Amino acid sequence: MKDLRILGNRDLSDVILIDNSVYSFAFQLENGVPIIPFYHDPKDEELFHLITYMQGVVQVEDVRYYNREAFNLVRLQNEINETC
Repeated sequence: MKDLRILGNRDLSDVILIDNSVYSFAFQLENGVPIIPFYHDPKDEELFHLITYMQGVVQVEDVRYYNREAFNLVRLQNEINETC
């Protein structure tokens, strides 16, 4: 797990964490950008998806709102917690 608060004086509205493990951004789900792991697959298109994401997120004031719409990881976490 990575806690973005360690960045100290950084405003989390400007910080994203890109990782293939959702656990990596469990402390700040709305700052996380989940990606599919790369295993030398010549047909892999994840980087193209990430480029599209980056072109959109650069235009917003708060990445957390953008990520909430794009990935909705908090809702997914709540649904998982309800089933447990």
